[in-house]
Amino acid sequence: MCLFNLCDVRTAAELPNLAPIVAEVVILEVAVGTAVLSYVVDLAGRVGRGFVGTTALICAALMGLDVLLLLLLVPDPGSLLGVRLDGSATGAADRWVVAFTILLLVHALFCWIGTDAARRVVGAAEVAVGVLAVVAVASALGPALGGFGSALAAFLPAALLVGSVVSGMLLGHWYLISPGLSFRPLRQSVYLIFAAALAQAGVIVVVLLAAASAARNALIGSTYGLPFWALVVGAGIIFSLGVNTLTLHFARMRANQPATAMLYVLIITVAMGVVPAHLLYFLTNVPV
Repeated sequence: MCLFNLCDVRTAAELPNLAPIVAEVVILEVAVGTAVLSYVVDLAGRVGRGFVGTTALICAALMGLDVLLLLLLVPDPGSLLGVRLDGSATGAADRWVVAFTILLLVHALFCWIGTDAARRVVGAAEVAVGVLAVVAVASALGPALGGFGSALAAFLPAALLVGSVVSGMLLGHWYLISPGLSFRPLRQSVYLIFAAALAQAGVIVVVLLAAASAARNALIGSTYGLPFWALVVGAGIIFSLGVNTLTLHFARMRANQPATAMLYVLIITVAMGVVPAHLLYFLTNVPV
């Protein structure tokens, strides 16, 4: 039994309509993933309140952009998708997005004036609300994209992947401010990138095996085969794993500058994979 069906394959002419929704989702994934992974790295490696607070402010700025997109460009995502969405579900998603943005600012404030225990409690709340925001967006958009489960399969692994890379890049820069910081947190960040990339690859394999034959053939064949194999798989997974291997090599050498340079390259390759993957998901309902 197929889990993902090619219900209504959208045409390339509708890509301009899909772009604002995909941009909104990707920005949310970057902010949530970066906040989650930065919090995890701080818990494991004790990076410090300066790094966590600065990261929260950067994520809050991203979410400010996301809220502007939400208000100005995507007030009714259903009209861009060409379907009628549940108003209560989209309203709930909007509220979770705003709540996450507010908690990022509160977390940054607590990193400045609060105790370590207090800031970690606020950080845990921020992480939980961020994940719930992604779940709420999946719940709102899922009915138009093959179901809630398929939306989660597309959004959550992508958030982990882009978040791990952005968090790692920010940490690499933090060594310029705190040169005495142990390289253990940077190596931990690199291992998290490996885990996120492999998880993304695993999801792609599972959903392709579970998809209806028409959807699978459209995705990997002549219709969308070139962007899928060259960008989603080639750049987003294979090349990213290779670049991350170099990043780990430099991190083990305690060579911060080349490691950070590799993380910049990773941001580009991961974006080259995640953005087309989301566009293909919105076109085919297969959550790659």
